[in-house]
Amino acid sequence: MALTAARPFRAGRNLRLMLGFTLVAQFQPHLAIWVVYLTDYRGITLAQVGIMEAFFWGVKLIAEVPTGAFGDRFGRRLTFIVGTVVEGSGILIFALADDFPLLLLSYVLWSLGFAFRSGNESAYIYDALAAEDRESEFAQRQGRFAAALHVAFTAGGVAGAAFAAKTSLMLATMAGVVGPLLGVGVLLLMQEPPRRGPTTHLPYAETLRGAWRVLRERAALRWAIVFEFMLSAASPANFLLMQPFLGHHGVPIAWFGVAFAPAGLAFAAGSIASARLLSRLGLKRMLGAGFGAVVGSLLLIALVDALWVLPAFWVSQFALGTVGPALGAYVNARTESAVRATVLSVTPLGFSMMLMFVSPLASIAANVRLGLGFAALAAVVAVGAGGALRLWQRADAREAVAR
Repeated sequence: MALTAARPFRAGRNLRLMLGFTLVAQFQPHLAIWVVYLTDYRGITLAQVGIMEAFFWGVKLIAEVPTGAFGDRFGRRLTFIVGTVVEGSGILIFALADDFPLLLLSYVLWSLGFAFRSGNESAYIYDALAAEDRESEFAQRQGRFAAALHVAFTAGGVAGAAFAAKTSLMLATMAGVVGPLLGVGVLLLMQEPPRRGPTTHLPYAETLRGAWRVLRERAALRWAIVFEFMLSAASPANFLLMQPFLGHHGVPIAWFGVAFAPAGLAFAAGSIASARLLSRLGLKRMLGAGFGAVVGSLLLIALVDALWVLPAFWVSQFALGTVGPALGAYVNARTESAVRATVLSVTPLGFSMMLMFVSPLASIAANVRLGLGFAALAAVVAVGAGGALRLWQRADAREAVAR
């Protein structure tokens, strides 16, 4: 540990280690089968799964900004370590839980660990690049890490579905603990990036106040964040409703991971392509195209009850993948380091708030008729993200004139 601390910070080395951490920690075999695990193995209805999801995202909502402030106050690396240990503990309890209270406990830990990680990833990447005056690389780097995350998810899903078919749903879920354990080992090799600006840490409460002050005073920044989490309200179509969609059309569990793979790879491809699309289209046209692709894909799945519409999931995921890195660069460039992780945590906070609402909405609607679940998501995204996009365009234009 002392040797690691004494070594000069090199952005390239630490970002490679973070990439390795992402690949091992997010290799989670249970993600392709967790809904089936709850409905088929634990006997919970799809509507109940949606209600449990609301609880999961409610915990994350409460924890999001405090964990972001923890990262600003105590460091990015320690935040990763704490979050990975807590998340791994939640996954283990989730696999072993045989009653509802234990399942809720697992959701608390799983969600809390997730909250420590979200927002902190972008802040670490930006601070590491800023240490060597390479901030202009952020969109490209963020795209690569988002791609790595979804490649790990995809590979874990393929392996987990095949493993579940050969063994059991519970063993495949338990295998999700291996990734976080290996991830902690990689994190111990990483270094805390140096930060620009004042070297003294702000008090925790002041960090929170500073972040909210930034968002209150900068309308374009605020609406960009709102647009991102409102667009991401489409996510339950992939992680919550795709498994019932595959089961509805008679796809065997062993093939669930393979069926999920194109969606995960499409998100990864969108993340990698984000920087290039941003330079060619500009942010406004890029966000408009992403919005249209997501809403259109959801409507197609809602209206056509056939397996051949599966590529619509891929289009939606590609579009979501392009938006995150581009908006991440926009937000990072307008946020000071002292409150960066806290401000960045507002996007996943809003994401959690939306999922706390749309997950039960989509699952209850899908319990009546599967297409209704996708239609509900399409309506939320169309109204929420569409309105936020328009407000952001206006605010950004005003700020451009003021500059």
